[in-house]
Amino acid sequence: MSKYKLYRRKKTLKGVVSYRKQPPYVFNPAYRRAKGIIDVSKLSVYNSKMIDNILERKYIRRYKNLLKLLYLLFNDQFPGESGFPIVLDESDRLRAILLNKYHKYLSAHKEAKFLKELDYIDSEVKMKYLEYKMFSNDYMSYNDYRR
Repeated sequence: MSKYKLYRRKKTLKGVVSYRKQPPYVFNPAYRRAKGIIDVSKLSVYNSKMIDNILERKYIRRYKNLLKLLYLLFNDQFPGESGFPIVLDESDRLRAILLNKYHKYLSAHKEAKFLKELDYIDSEVKMKYLEYKMFSNDYMSYNDYRR
């Protein structure tokens, strides 16, 4: 059984949920000052589906930044070979966030899916780096080999 208690004081709303099947995911929501919006300083979420959705959105936001870097790398926007370690470091950072922060709350299916995506990106970047190193000598231009 779930119990919900909501307290209203002036313009803020405080709430307590007493249903504790799993540890809650606690985060600070974005603060927007506008009329009709309740100020919340800390939010605890107990519903596993809602936690999955919240963490998926956070992951996708960071994943889009990784894809932007990947786009710049594959379209020769980085000078020389400086872009390869940047993309690999960003991918490792995102993997560490998944395994250290989100592992406790995220479902196993979504975590495996996200890690598989990151592994695919890592393998493609490493393959591209090997191609770049192989064709960086005078025998053939790297841009002549590109697919």
